[in-house]
Order: sequence, then structure tokens, then C-alpha cells
Amino acid sequence: MEHASNTELTSRHDSVAQSKFGRMNVLARKISQTSRTCRSLEVIVQAHWVQAFDERAAELGLSMTKEKAKKTAISEACVDFSWTEKELRNKMAIWRGYHDIRSAGGWAALVFAGMGLYRFCKYRVSFTEDTFQQLRALRHRFEVAADCLHPRWRSLLAIVGAPTERRYTGHPHDWVVCGPGDEALPLATTYHQWDRNFSYTHLDESAIDEEAWGLFDPRTVTPLNDPAAYQCTICSERQSDDPRHNVCACFSNLYGSAKAGFMPVQVYRTPTGKNNGLLACCSFERGTAIGEFVGQITSGVANLDVMVGQTDRAAYQIWQGKQGNYTRFVNHSCQPNSQFERFIWLGTQRIVLVSKGIEAGEEITVDYSDTYWKNLDKECLCDSAKCRYRRRAKQLLTPPEHT
Repeated sequence: MEHASNTELTSRHDSVAQSKFGRMNVLARKISQTSRTCRSLEVIVQAHWVQAFDERAAELGLSMTKEKAKKTAISEACVDFSWTEKELRNKMAIWRGYHDIRSAGGWAALVFAGMGLYRFCKYRVSFTEDTFQQLRALRHRFEVAADCLHPRWRSLLAIVGAPTERRYTGHPHDWVVCGPGDEALPLATTYHQWDRNFSYTHLDESAIDEEAWGLFDPRTVTPLNDPAAYQCTICSERQSDDPRHNVCACFSNLYGSAKAGFMPVQVYRTPTGKNNGLLACCSFERGTAIGEFVGQITSGVANLDVMVGQTDRAAYQIWQGKQGNYTRFVNHSCQPNSQFERFIWLGTQRIVLVSKGIEAGEEITVDYSDTYWKNLDKECLCDSAKCRYRRRAKQLLTPPEHT
């Protein structure tokens, strides 16, 4: 009886501790979000202050030397701030960095810069023309991500009277980022030369074509009697959609853990004539999942690009022509930096795009395989030194000589 009472007491204490921990998690999250918002407002105002200072100094410079005008403006600010000139100049050096980042990369580059912004601007590490040239090139890419993922972020700009209307709306992959400094294009317009009515629905999970399969998912392997007993075929650990119960760590950024939101990739306009491609916005270490190949689970599709899957119960196709996710935009390369792998999660076969080692800013590519190229009479544009199809395609396109 004493043992039972102790167990009950421990369980009750665990419950109280768990409840307290949960409340503190929520509180810490709210405080962190509020702190980030306040910090964003702070750097917005400080960057804009530099602009106001420059305008005031320019105004004073109409009736005095530039150096004297600048010193006079500093003296005026010191009175309002109740700071010494040295204190203000120290602050100005950092705020000038914020202003320069905003000027090159736009407000989004400044607002979402992260915790290292202060040190970056204080010590001016990598404050070079190359850095700001890169910022200018990335400006619209930042704005697409910010506007689509954080629709209300521009409301912060109202504090300095800057425009608050979004430039980019909808899903982040409804926009195709282009060359350095160029504005992003609506996805549909990049396909108008082939289909004036092109549209694309972005999916988080594949959709079953009920005309082909009814309510049956052909990706399911032979089901277990106890769904709670699903084990990974790779690591042999237990799988669960509940992070508290999941032990399998395979492709943990996709399955069995708290989702991090959108994968850091963008659809971009390739400069080599391949239309659109997929760009890595951060590095993906070798073996890291980039995304699941998502689309319509169907069967019997002919003369269209499809992914073919096979389980012990059925063969199926995944078609991404009208609906799917960003993996649709991955181009072919004969020397790819990613590959497709089959993975079973909770008894359902998934096809996962896996990195072979990709650096930020690289195009993500995969080998479409010989099956894809077998009967095509077009030239491969991968431009790889190991291209297998460029010469063959040219031969197919060249009319035979008549003797």
C-alpha cells in the first residue's frame, strides 16, 4: 500500500510539474515573440533616424560647411537624447550599419536579420561592397519570403511612416525569384507560353485520385494489426506522429517532430533556359531531407512526367502537373546534388528528396534517370562536365545525311 501511495504521489507531482512546464513554455514563447517585435521596432526606428539625421545635416549644409552642419545636427540630437556626443557617435556607428543594410537589402533584410545584427554592425566584420552587392541581389527574395510567411510584418514600418502594403501575397512558391535586383514573377506567368490558363495548387500532403483508387491509398504497405507498433525499416525504432512518442530520427525535419514550417527553398528563374528551378536558401547537409515528393496519387497516366512508386500491394504514379509541392521544380542534372529515396512512414511509402550536400544559393538538382531520357529528342541543359545526354540529343536532332 505504501508503494502504491508513493507511485500515485509521484505521478501527481509529475502532472503538476508537466503542467507548470507547459505554462512556462507558452509564456517564454510569448515573451520571446514580443521581444523580437520590440527589437525589430528598435532597429527600424534607429535605421530611419540615420536617414533623418542625414536630411537634417544636408539642410544645415545649405548655410554652412558640411562638417559644421554635421556637428550641429549631432549637438541638436544630444540635447534631445540627453547623451554626450561620444555616446551618440558610438550609437550612430551601429545605427549607420542598420541604415546601410536597409538601403541595400530592404526593410525585410533588417527586420529579419537575427540576433547577430548588433555585433555585425558594431564590429563591421565583412562590411564590404561585395556584401552589400549580395544584399541588393537578394532584396526581392527576402521580400517574397517575408510577405508570404509573415503577412503582417510591414505593419511595423508604420512607426516611421514607411509603406505597409505587401508587395507579394499568397503562397511563397506562387512567386518565382529572378536575377540580381529583379522583382519576382507570378508563377503562372512563367508557364503562359505553354498554357495560358496554368494554375498550381500547393499541397502539404499528397491527394489520392479517387477515380483511380477510390478510398484506397496504394502507397500503404501490408498493414500491421497494431498501428502503434510501426517501426522504421531503416533504424528499427518506433514511429509516431506524436513527437513525445516518436523515437525514429530518420528525416526528422519531415516526420515525427514539430514541423519547422516552410522548407528554406525558393522557386527561381534559371539563367540557362531551363525555365524554373529550385534554389536552396540555406545549406543542406548530406543525408538531410529537402522534402517529400507530393502530388496526386494516380494511375494510368501516359505521356506526362510522373513519379512511379511500387509497394508490395500496388504500383502507382505521383503526378505534379496541377498540384503538388516545390519538389516539382527540381531540374535534372547528370551530376546532381540530391536524390530520391523511398521511405516508409507509419506504413505508407513516401518518396523523399535527399541532399547529397548542398550549399546555400545552389540550385537543387536530381538525376531524372535513363528511363526519363530514353525516348526524348531534346538536349540536356544541365551543363555538367559529366552530361550523358547532350551529345546524344544533338545527334537525335540532326537530320541524317543522304548519300
